[in-house]
Amino acid sequence: MNLAVLMYSAISRRLSTTILALTLLLTVLVLFSSWAHAAQAVVILDRAPSRELAGHFDRYDDLTEKLTLADILDPKNAIGFRRLKDKLNDGYSHKAVWLRFSLSRTSRFPAEAWLRLYPPYLDHVTVFVQSDRDPSRASSYRQIKLGDHIPVADRPLPGTDFLAPLSLPLETPVTIYVRIQAISSLNFNASVHTPTDMYREINTDILIQGGYLAIIILFSLLNFIYFLRINDKLFLYFALYALAVATNYFSISGILSLILPDVAHLISDYLADIGKGGAILLVSLFLIHLFTSELTPFTRRYLQFMVVIGAITILADPLGFYIEMAPVTSVAMLFLFFMITWLSYKAVKNNKPGGKLFFIAFGISNLGYFIHFLQLLGLVPLEWWNINNIKYASLLNIVLMTIALAERFWEIEKLTMAALRESELKSLELATERVATERQKRFLTMLSHEYRTPLAIIQSSLDIMDLQMSNQYPENRSELDKMKRAVRRLVEMMDVSLEKSRLSDSREKEGAVRIPLASFMATEAEEVRALWPKRTFRFAISLTDQAINSEKHYFTTALFNLLDNAQKYSPPDSPIDVDCHGEDNEVVIRIRNQSDGLLMNETELLFRKYQRGSNSNNTNGSGLGLWLVQEIIQRHHGAVTFEKSGAYVVVTVRLPLADTLTK
Repeated sequence: MNLAVLMYSAISRRLSTTILALTLLLTVLVLFSSWAHAAQAVVILDRAPSRELAGHFDRYDDLTEKLTLADILDPKNAIGFRRLKDKLNDGYSHKAVWLRFSLSRTSRFPAEAWLRLYPPYLDHVTVFVQSDRDPSRASSYRQIKLGDHIPVADRPLPGTDFLAPLSLPLETPVTIYVRIQAISSLNFNASVHTPTDMYREINTDILIQGGYLAIIILFSLLNFIYFLRINDKLFLYFALYALAVATNYFSISGILSLILPDVAHLISDYLADIGKGGAILLVSLFLIHLFTSELTPFTRRYLQFMVVIGAITILADPLGFYIEMAPVTSVAMLFLFFMITWLSYKAVKNNKPGGKLFFIAFGISNLGYFIHFLQLLGLVPLEWWNINNIKYASLLNIVLMTIALAERFWEIEKLTMAALRESELKSLELATERVATERQKRFLTMLSHEYRTPLAIIQSSLDIMDLQMSNQYPENRSELDKMKRAVRRLVEMMDVSLEKSRLSDSREKEGAVRIPLASFMATEAEEVRALWPKRTFRFAISLTDQAINSEKHYFTTALFNLLDNAQKYSPPDSPIDVDCHGEDNEVVIRIRNQSDGLLMNETELLFRKYQRGSNSNNTNGSGLGLWLVQEIIQRHHGAVTFEKSGAYVVVTVRLPLADTLTK
């Protein structure tokens, strides 16, 4: 029994000794690991006026977003730090990230220096700088709050980036912790500068970024002036798009904190969202109007969808869902880049004015935005060459697009000037025509006054002679008939010329009256048979109570001209068929006569002024009859057509019916 107890006691002592040794060894390893990490992160500052810190960060992800510096210094958390190969580049994330690095200077680097942290759109950046010898205690660190949600007055030094002052002892490591959290993309880098170099960097950055914004705003105003000049919405959309780009950059570049230091921390996120969402919305509207002829139903609907995405992006931050909306917007924009490239390529193929410049401009901007969005999503690391790529890409895009739109502007100006010259020529032609019309009217007035009376005397005398000679000299009757027809034709020609003159005068209005067509056509049938007794007119009037609203004198003239043409251009022994009937809400008058000499391709030409058919060589006429008929029928809101059918020609008149007359 005693032996067993002794054995158990010995084993217990050995086990305790082993456990204690393992515990001490683990503690040493933890401390060594912590020291090793710190040692690996030490950056030596020597001759150079500045030093980039990328590649010297140790990283710890705080998924709870609640850890304090004291929690981070706890050994159980300290071992959670891992070395970053380069810069922090996580894309959109809610989590907080702690970064740790150490600095040590030689005698060639000043004790007072500046820590520069960027990009300047990070929401919350808290810097903890070691100010005591013991780096394991939270009280040994001086806290500096930065970020674009911190008032500018509370920052150590205003600038386009976040700046923290450093006081570095000679050849003694100083540990620095940085806590970063943002609702936007979680990208981060830092550098250390001497005071002289820092002020030089600030001044250079302000000059470059201020110049960039000035150029963007200048081109925006230029496009707005183009819009006011020619009232083309394309210029307005592009002017507002350029202004939205400037607004977004104004917020995320850090310039806002220098221009509006009192309110920059309150409005920076809203301005960034307004600029970004507004740019998406306006560029989509711009593309819809620019590529109207190149759009398919799908591309049009997608651009309209992007208008909605832009509007939602504007509201995302104020309504508190920006972190959820940002990836959706980014993916939608990535697809839009490919669509813009395709549409601009089609514009080049279609020889659109400025198409090549549009293609180059969109190609440059698409590349810049594509890299930028991949960077925001954490897929492309933050490097010197892509930190400002979107700035230069958007600037080149706006400049080239303005040149392309200016080319469009000058094209419109050329077309406007050509239209103005054409308008002036037409005005001159109208003035010349008015003068000619006035001269014609004066001539016809003189003709009516000077010739009607002699013609009336001649016609009366021929009638008296007809009465006196009909029984005494029957052999002269045919000659007398020829003279009477000649005088009658002369009167008809003068009436046609007078009607043409009156019809061309818009002030000459007889006034429409209701005409019952059955009785009117019956009267016309009697008159034409009496006027041309040797011709056969076959009237088929299938009308009852139909009526038209007509200026009776003009309508009679039109019908007379059609019947006169039918008897004049047809063989003397051939009949002339006149059919009048109703069809739906129209009355149709169709005149058919034989005419072998007319060609098929002449039917439309005969309604032109002074145009005569190929069968009119041996027939008197001025080429105004059918033109006058068409003018009169159109004045009555109707239509007249001329057709060739074999050995016959058919003229069809269609007129709208008035209300049916009450019997």
